[in-house]
Amino acid sequence: MLRKFCTIALLYFGVVAFFPVVEAEAQPNSSLSNERFVIRAIVQINGAQATYQATSGNGNYGSLADLRNAGFIDAVLAASNKYGYSYVMTVTASSPGVPSTYRLTATPIRYPKTGKRSFFTDHTGETRGADKNGEVATAADPLIESCALWGFSDNERCSVQALRALNSAEMTYQATSGNGSFGSLAQLRAAALISSVLATGNAHGYIFVVTISPQTSAGFAITATPQIYRTTGIRSFFINESGVLRGADKNGSPADANDPPIEN
Repeated sequence: MLRKFCTIALLYFGVVAFFPVVEAEAQPNSSLSNERFVIRAIVQINGAQATYQATSGNGNYGSLADLRNAGFIDAVLAASNKYGYSYVMTVTASSPGVPSTYRLTATPIRYPKTGKRSFFTDHTGETRGADKNGEVATAADPLIESCALWGFSDNERCSVQALRALNSAEMTYQATSGNGSFGSLAQLRAAALISSVLATGNAHGYIFVVTISPQTSAGFAITATPQIYRTTGIRSFFINESGVLRGADKNGSPADANDPPIEN
């Protein structure tokens, strides 16, 4: 089947990234294939939510229809039925001192034919799932690695996504729990703004380090460096309060504010 693509520009806190939105594509033909495509769709939705909150949503997350209207997901996914799964999005609007949240579930339409595992994700970016005999997954289910689905070559892409999530979390933390200050990985996790895996500083074959300026509200710097250079990754990455993502092959050393901007 031919695929029709349209390209959209997503503004990630000062960095414009271009992603293809697939309007029509061949459907996977097994429950295992369905699950892999569903996990990929969840990753796409989490990224779309981060961008929507920072732009169109004015601080709030959006429904699937909102994400579609903003051009961040395709029409089939927005219709809550894709890859043999049904998607349900629940959004809580922000209130003074309390940030917006969301929950998304993906459940097999015909268990076990169209899928065995049910999936759950929320504003922390964590994806959880299990064989629930066709029932809805919850936040209590086991954590699933939802980014590096196709091998270690995805580590750089996943780390870039994680840096953008961290940048978003820092901005939200400063405006809410941080009372004007940025936060450490532990503080961002305590505020439920990042996943428990990312909070360890060790994810996707990269080491993440957050440095907060000693002056209140002055800024932060986040680096992502390959755990094993040329094995778990080649490029090193950097982002700070400007929102500009930078990176280069640093021979395994950390990137910094002098490295070139990147878009992917």
